[in-house]
This record gives sequence, C-alpha cells and structure tokens, in this order.
Amino acid sequence: MDDNFYSSKASFELLMQLLEIGHEIEFTYKDKEYFIGNFRDGRSLILDSEELFRYKDDNYKFVEMAKIDGITLKELFANHSDEIEFGTIF
Repeated sequence: MDDNFYSSKASFELLMQLLEIGHEIEFTYKDKEYFIGNFRDGRSLILDSEELFRYKDDNYKFVEMAKIDGITLKELFANHSDEIEFGTIF
C-alpha cells in the first residue's frame, strides 16, 4: 500500500481513485467510523456492522447513491472533506 494515501487529505478524487483500484476504506465522519467494503456482490457502506447501502456494478453510481446523514458520498467527499479522516485502507 502506498503510504501517500495515509497522509493524503480526504477528497472526492482520492476516494474515486481508491475505489477504482479496488481498495476497502475506513474513514471517520462526525466521530463515527464508516467502512466501504469491496465484496463479491458489490460495494457496501457500513457503520457499526450495519450495512447502510450496497451497489453492485459501478463505483461512480455507488458514491452518487450511498448517503450519510442525507448527503451522498460524492457530495460528502467533495464538499465536507475537511470533516473526513481516512483510517485504514486495505
């Protein structure tokens, strides 16, 4: 794993790069730790072992449809990146 990902600030561009490579991502937003998993049957957004959203085919559609507090992941990482901190990237 490239250490540059760990020191990088969260951004929509970096999120999409990580998803396209196939990584699984832990991140913190508003003191809650989320996980984006890459499973055989698609991507999942998970909070505390509860699946919040799953989408199979397209990473871009995944970030446009998955929401946290009513905000899509796309909007969250584009407009609220200063409130997001990456954790482990697998």
